[in-house]
Amino acid sequence: MTTRRLPHWMPIVNARMARGNYPAQYAEREITEPVDLCDAHGRLNPAAAGWARTPIIRGNLSGGWPRKKKWNFWNWICPRFVFSVTLADIDLAAFCAVAFTDFESGASLSGMTFVRSGSFAMPEHVERTVAFRNATTEYRNATEGGDGHVVFKGKAKDGTPIAADFVVRKPPGHESLTVVVPWTATRFQLNCKENTRPCEGSVTVGDRVYTMDPNDCHAVQDFGRGLWPYRSFWNWGVCTGVQDGQSIGINVGAKWTTGTGANENAICLDGRLHKVMEDLTWEYDATVPMQPWRVRSTVTDTLDMTLRPIVAQTQDLNLGLLRTGGVCVFGRWRGTLRVAGRVVQVGDLMGWAEEFAHRW
Repeated sequence: MTTRRLPHWMPIVNARMARGNYPAQYAEREITEPVDLCDAHGRLNPAAAGWARTPIIRGNLSGGWPRKKKWNFWNWICPRFVFSVTLADIDLAAFCAVAFTDFESGASLSGMTFVRSGSFAMPEHVERTVAFRNATTEYRNATEGGDGHVVFKGKAKDGTPIAADFVVRKPPGHESLTVVVPWTATRFQLNCKENTRPCEGSVTVGDRVYTMDPNDCHAVQDFGRGLWPYRSFWNWGVCTGVQDGQSIGINVGAKWTTGTGANENAICLDGRLHKVMEDLTWEYDATVPMQPWRVRSTVTDTLDMTLRPIVAQTQDLNLGLLRTGGVCVFGRWRGTLRVAGRVVQVGDLMGWAEEFAHRW
């Protein structure tokens, strides 16, 4: 679906970008007190436009059918494997999806269960328990602001059983990125990106048990609540790990935020978040995904990172009215960060980069 080169911004901001002079660097407002995403009419609350270092924005979506998109995506990654579960309700459908990739063998499994929209609860707050259960799949991610407990039982589409039972630690004072991206007063997105949270437990795939070592296995969350345009696309990248005793988490994005004066770019060092208030330049070829992906700051020298892929995965799910497709590459990041007067050389930390397009 994304074999052609995607534009640098989504169609919803075409008129704004046509006027020119859109700055690549800008000031985003930090939000420090709890606030609702929407007003009483379901439109964007202007007081919610900005970013926060704790998840204090309530995703109180209402109305807007079929533009409401809600998801809780968690990815648990280490140098040996990656495991993920997505729980989503996008108004037109709802689903629970699971994926597992063994980086050493290259083996990859996935499965998806569709149900009717509204079949399970999608909380308005980030740090709340989510759960899904039907005849084939059971998932529970229990978190109320501290450590989380994840249990999963299900099967990949080829019938291979997948089970998991582990704890996701939240170190004291650990910060995350919460951001509201405003396309218009009626189209907007709340995202919360968790990072570098140690995991302890195991994932069992078939008859093999994969141990999660909290020293090198980390949890990354993408919590999303918003009203989206029908056609959309994005870049997303994550780097996470521990180097020389320092935890490093990087979240980068592009395309979907361009033209809004907001972005999802941030660096988290030892649990302290540093917001990157500029658009980033992405250099890659989605048709040759196993070549390096480079992401760098456009105006300053804050960030210059290159991902060298280990595994590339493509997807094209076409349900007629609904379609999603793209490529995600997992690998090792290297590069340089300059934040808070410090220079950090990053070498071989795990993560991923992706390009996806949607009709939803």
